Amino acid sequence: MFWKKRIYADAAAATPLSRPARRELERLLTLYGNPGALHTEALEAKKELDRARKIIAESIGAHEEEIYFTASGTEGNNWAIHGVLRPLLEQHKELHALVSSVEHQSALEPLRALRREGLSVQELPVNPEGLIFPNSVSNAVTPRTVFVSVQLVNSEMGAIEPVREIAKEIRRVRSARKEGDAMPLYFHCDASQAPLWVDIKVEKLGIDLLVLDGQKVLGPKGVGALYIKRGTPIEPILWGGKQEKNLRGGTENVPQAASFALAMDDAQKGVVRRAKKVTAIRDYLFSEIKKAIPDVMLHGPAGESRVANNLNISIPGLDGEMAVVALDSMGVAISTRSACNTGDENPSHVIRALGVDKALAKTAIRITFLPDISYRQARRIAAALLEAAQRYRRS
Repeated sequence: MFWKKRIYADAAAATPLSRPARRELERLLTLYGNPGALHTEALEAKKELDRARKIIAESIGAHEEEIYFTASGTEGNNWAIHGVLRPLLEQHKELHALVSSVEHQSALEPLRALRREGLSVQELPVNPEGLIFPNSVSNAVTPRTVFVSVQLVNSEMGAIEPVREIAKEIRRVRSARKEGDAMPLYFHCDASQAPLWVDIKVEKLGIDLLVLDGQKVLGPKGVGALYIKRGTPIEPILWGGKQEKNLRGGTENVPQAASFALAMDDAQKGVVRRAKKVTAIRDYLFSEIKKAIPDVMLHGPAGESRVANNLNISIPGLDGEMAVVALDSMGVAISTRSACNTGDENPSHVIRALGVDKALAKTAIRITFLPDISYRQARRIAAALLEAAQRYRRS
């Protein structure tokens, strides 16, 4: 079985440029002025950069001065973590941070790296559906806890974490701490996977730092944004210039920032309708797979706690990487895990954190839709999975 027109179902790894985002990128590719200079060409670039910043801010209910451009979601997570924690560690020496056990490596690894500087990192467990209980955060807080990191949407098994409820617990802890010499407590949220599927309003979420990534929202690669709530102290991690209000050295990429801003605006404007449509097709696909392969297993939550475009499953006896290769040969692109962990021979830490044993975790495959997924394509994916299982499944 092979279809000439391929189906791309690895949107959690990267998305193509939408037509509006592509047009915006092309419109500004000849804009070569440096927005930090004072001449006419520079001022034209600065005007476009300020416009992009305003669009992103409005899309998530933030203030313009709270939006800082980055080169990726990974940079955003590193900046949020190291930029806030390093100054605190220099002052207080030994501190404590909490992070979910299913977090992306771009949050886990920067936190782990700070252990050398005196940070104690505690990874919070999730339930078998991949969700954190909000009170598990407050129960784990110590007098030395200064940082909590929980993503909004998990890229592998699709859990939408209860960020608003966790923020309420954090506010309760803050209010219980004595003023004066009491430790601060900051809440960081990686929302890179969320904008196409979840309504994001930073005030409602109750976070201090939020990370966005252009390539996850039908925007360009190589650009992202970090929301830093007013009053949140943070230092640069990229030094060398006074760009981004003295917090990130390096000339801003204006065409990519503008293209990303347009993609973010489009993502948030149509989020409710889009999520409803794609949820229905995702559930239809799982029902078709279940009919053909009755012992298929779902990883992650069901219902409203699962992001609309994500389906993570195991077909016992069918190796995950073999399934990816087999479906690719049939014209369907899927994956086993976050693309950042490709090449790691161990099974996904996310799937293992759900209580799945090592052997079964190696069979996990991730199917993540683009907004234009159709029922016809869903049927083709189900048929391709059945063929792969019949050919390569081991008893």
